Amino acid sequence: MPSPQALLAAVEGGGTSFVVTIALLKPSIDNATIPHTKFEILHQDIIITTTPSETLANTCNFFMKHCPDNGYDALGVCTFGPVGVNENDPDTYGRILSGSPKKDWRNVDILSPILKACSSVYGKRQPVYKVETDVNAPAMAEFEYMTKVLKKSMCSLAYITVGTGIGVGLVVNSKPVHGMMHPEGGHVPVVPLSGDDFAYSWGDKSPFKGKNTVEGTASSVALTERLSAVNQLTESSAFQQREGLKDLPDDHPIWDHAANALANLCVTLSLVTSVEKIVFGGGIMNRTILYDNIRSRTKELLNGYLDLPQVNTEAGLKEYIGPSVWCKEGPGLVGALVLAQVAFEKAQEENATSSKVKSSSSDKCTKSGSFPLHSLALYGGIFALGLLIGRNRQ
Repeated sequence: MPSPQALLAAVEGGGTSFVVTIALLKPSIDNATIPHTKFEILHQDIIITTTPSETLANTCNFFMKHCPDNGYDALGVCTFGPVGVNENDPDTYGRILSGSPKKDWRNVDILSPILKACSSVYGKRQPVYKVETDVNAPAMAEFEYMTKVLKKSMCSLAYITVGTGIGVGLVVNSKPVHGMMHPEGGHVPVVPLSGDDFAYSWGDKSPFKGKNTVEGTASSVALTERLSAVNQLTESSAFQQREGLKDLPDDHPIWDHAANALANLCVTLSLVTSVEKIVFGGGIMNRTILYDNIRSRTKELLNGYLDLPQVNTEAGLKEYIGPSVWCKEGPGLVGALVLAQVAFEKAQEENATSSKVKSSSSDKCTKSGSFPLHSLALYGGIFALGLLIGRNRQ
């Protein structure tokens, strides 16, 4: 039996914009044995990221405008990092950490104001919630789809977003990776192409000062910097705008540097985590020629060390490295909705367990059948994720 319908609030917080969404988690049954859920989007908006106070105020106003008197059932927030994701550390959970390259956002509490805006009138009831990075959340959504819907036998997956910056989300042993903080794979070093002396530095706190790193080579900011330096462009040039990258031909040398850096990252992930699937998202990956170049360069860099079909055959590499299944919907958006869903279903499980314990205790003092347990049926099970997003966006 499906879990109850729920009203979800979701935030995908990025350096360029915050995508805010309200959706129904609607249970449905395709057949007698495989229950599915789907998100029906009710309202959505894109809020341009400016100052923290203005961005969060606009985000909160959106949710308050549509908030029912009883509040939302669950909230999912995925955001750029580094961000506190340790639920046992209330001082940092949902807060941008002090090491962020975005100076204005350091130590900004993202969760608290949004949570308040999503609560019921007078704050008597607040939604259950979950916070993740804007890459771990899509990695979770991708993994859930692969294992629950496509029935793939796997326990690990990496999601890489390539845009203004580069981030890596990791699911290992079927769980998102958390340690001292969370993965920051976009800052790992790479072996540059022969003769490459480009020395772009991304952020004053970036590891290796951004030189010869994945983000310092393949992000849209780094690619624009490289293009400007090579062509000796002035600040007034159109190429100073990152949007100009889309007008470059597929055979432009700049894409070779991007593919090399991203292949270096794939090699690092395969060697360090032995991850079973690598998926890409982000604006730069709309340049689809990159996929074949990344695959071939990955094989070249591995140099036959991993004698596995996933990385030493053309068919294996095409299956191993590819685009996110949520490219059209937006991996970050789906990730934020999945976070809300996970928080909601966890709460339902805990309620069911609590109710069962109380009922078992009562049964010891009453005759069998005196207190029927029909309400427990509402909360049975965790269901596969068939994330078919509605198109009726407002």
